[in-house]
Amino acid sequence: MATGSKAARVVFLICDFIFMLMGVGIFIAGIYLKVSRSDFTEVLDSREFNFATALMVSAGIIVVVVAIIGLIGERLQNQCVLGVYLICVILIFCMELAAGITGAIYRNKIEAALKGDMLTGLQNSDKRNAWDRVQETYECCGVHNATDWNNVFDPRNPTWIPDSCCGFENCGTTGNQVAWTIGCFDDAKEWLEMNYLTIVLVAIIEAVLQVILIIMPIVLIYFIRREKKYRYM
Repeated sequence: MATGSKAARVVFLICDFIFMLMGVGIFIAGIYLKVSRSDFTEVLDSREFNFATALMVSAGIIVVVVAIIGLIGERLQNQCVLGVYLICVILIFCMELAAGITGAIYRNKIEAALKGDMLTGLQNSDKRNAWDRVQETYECCGVHNATDWNNVFDPRNPTWIPDSCCGFENCGTTGNQVAWTIGCFDDAKEWLEMNYLTIVLVAIIEAVLQVILIIMPIVLIYFIRREKKYRYM
């Protein structure tokens, strides 16, 4: 029984430590997305991206805190603390599962909403500087392509586009002849797709890890109760 208890504690500690590292990873990823794609945030008409990155940062902090609770519960061999840990892990698992399913079901709607938000931001003159930074940095033009700027950039000259769409002074007066061929939405989507496999693999690993972390506290609580029972017999 002692051997089984020791093995369970070792497995729990290893999994919980990995869980904590993944929480740190989620936190860093949220900060990275916030900083590296901040220009895209500014061209959007709403603040969903800010909310999403803030959610990632918060989720990372929560995961780290929960992992620490697990370490405390294991160290103290306290059933109540381990019970709280178990409930937290189950809640996190359910929320991640719900978020994943919702994202998969509404993926096309999310993309359409993002496109619409970018198009609305395109027509907002207060966001022109942000659009210039995005287009210059990522060598993209408009949401879909350069024609998105028609009748928007300069209504008196319907075919003119911003110089940031082509990279040199007064090039925008030639229309879309020398404009970047890729739209800024396509650039963002391509970036997400490049990282999609990594995101999926991390999600699968985390899901398996959380299933183990749901089982292990139950096993530890079982051994704690058994040891207390034999101690007082």
